[in-house]
Formats: sequence, structure tokens, C-alpha cells
Amino acid sequence: MPTLQKPKHEIVANALASGKSQAEAYRAAGYVYKPANASRLCRRPSIEARVREIVEERAHSEAKAREIGVQRAALTEEWIILRLKHVIDLSIRGLPVYDRDGDATGIFKPNLDAAISGLKLAAKIAGLLVHRHEIDQSGAFARMTDAELNRALFEQFKALGLSDRAMVEIRASVFAERSPASWCAAIQVGA
Repeated sequence: MPTLQKPKHEIVANALASGKSQAEAYRAAGYVYKPANASRLCRRPSIEARVREIVEERAHSEAKAREIGVQRAALTEEWIILRLKHVIDLSIRGLPVYDRDGDATGIFKPNLDAAISGLKLAAKIAGLLVHRHEIDQSGAFARMTDAELNRALFEQFKALGLSDRAMVEIRASVFAERSPASWCAAIQVGA
């Protein structure tokens, strides 16, 4: 899509694509801000299409620039992993120990802290490390009664937009010791 015919509309589209609000985009084009007019202009199909196009063009050019930068630096995933493996091996093997005269003793002193850091990074790259953490107060679930936990679970299900039937099925599969009928009663009561 070529640039918009009206320069002010093009300015609005560019401002919106840059993340500006409707008010900021409207003012950037030189208009006196009036909420209804700004909203109407910004919702025009031609402007919305131009904003999408500008955003896509920018994303494409950024990806292309990143790709060129990676190629120029010769940073490939293989290269990084190979160098990381080499650093880990060197850290485990260690550096040579020299005597007072500067002669090698034939003994190597490993740098285990560097080796452990390298192994952690390698595991993270390989996707072997999963960081789990509680949101809210630490140990909040440990202090809850079963009824409170059930209520909290019910609220989370509702927040996710799950139907009552889906909640019954999930609870029945997770907590097999209770029957689905008892879960239906619990859902209706909200307990």
C-alpha cells in the first residue's frame, strides 16, 4: 500500500504505528484534539491498514538488520554452543600452575566456579532449567485449608473462562477421590 494521499493522515498513521495514543497522533498531524474526531479518524480503514503495513515493514526491516548483524559477526547458534563447550572444558581442566621461576609444574588448577556457571548457561540454552516461583506471598498455598484451596482453584478456573462442565471434568481427573457429582455441588456453592 502506498503512502496515504493526505499527508496529515500519513502522519497520524506513522504516529500510531510508533505506539502513540490517538490524541498524540491527532495532535502530531496538526489537528486540534477533539476525542470524537480523533477516534473517528484513527479508526478509518485506510489508516488502520496503513498502520498495520508500517508495523509489518518495521518488524521486517528490524529482523533483516538483526540477521545481517548476526551474519557479519558470524554469531551462529553452533558457534556459540561450540565456544561455550570449549570454555567449560577449559574451566574443568584448569590453567597450568607455574613455580617461582615461571616453569610449568605439570599441575592444572581447575576453575570449578566458571565450569558450573558455564554448565548452568548450557543447560539454560538447552532448555533443561525451568525456573518456578510463586506469585504473591511465599508459602501462601501452604497456609490454606482444603476448602480455601478449592475456592482459589475455582476462581482461577472462572478467570480463565472455563465452563462449569470443564471445571468439573478437570477437578474429577485431578482429584479422583471425589466424585464429579460432589464437584458439581461444590461449584454451585462456590466452595
